Amino acid sequence: MRRENGRFWTKYDKVQQAEPTEVVSNLDGSLYAVLFNANEGRHSNDLRLVYHSLIDVGVSDQNISILEGEGRTQNRFVDKPATIRGLESAVDSIRQKANPNDSLLVHVTNDGRLVNGQCTFEAYDGTISEKDFEEMMQDLPVNFGLFYFAQCHSGGFAERMGYGRNIGMSNTDKEGVSYGCDDLNIGADFTHFLFPTILSAIPIEESFDYAVKADTAFLKRQKRRWKDKKDKGETPQLRWQNADPSQLYLISTK
Repeated sequence: MRRENGRFWTKYDKVQQAEPTEVVSNLDGSLYAVLFNANEGRHSNDLRLVYHSLIDVGVSDQNISILEGEGRTQNRFVDKPATIRGLESAVDSIRQKANPNDSLLVHVTNDGRLVNGQCTFEAYDGTISEKDFEEMMQDLPVNFGLFYFAQCHSGGFAERMGYGRNIGMSNTDKEGVSYGCDDLNIGADFTHFLFPTILSAIPIEESFDYAVKADTAFLKRQKRRWKDKKDKGETPQLRWQNADPSQLYLISTK
């Protein structure tokens, strides 16, 4: 198993969480995506970046489910409200349409909290815990799934989802906060370094590494972090078991 910890300004952890039980290879299928944001404001810009990045590389609009706020937001491409039932419905739709050659991207961005040791994020009508989310994502008929979380205290979701044929990724660890930039109207800095790079012809892990280095350079230019010595900053997480991110691409290279 692999484990790597980096200690730039932007710290990171890359962990193969269990011994692999099978090999997951790149297959020539379609990419499906679910984008989820319960809050508008800066996070709406992040959602817009990810959506347009997917469209720009040729992902069909029919394969993208976008859930935001109450369903009527500044992003005109939003399909439905970011409710618990809305997320369940979007995942059920993928179960009906996808096949074992396809891949899946699920991206969550908004407010997150750590409650009694469980990481949570907000839905428009309630709260979703890491355990609830894991149960919601069972039995997906795809080759592999990448689950990227960009809220505070998102590391627990990455850890929980990084088993089997899934890859878990987050912009911080279980105890950490997610940084944005008010001046640039950005909800999560890390998202803007990860996309659209992760949709290009390079492996998922290489895209993660690029985002970590870009985040470090950005923080150095800003010179506005860690004024409080207790603030440890973000620690992006990359977690997996069978779906090796050094070998897999979100967009087919065949």
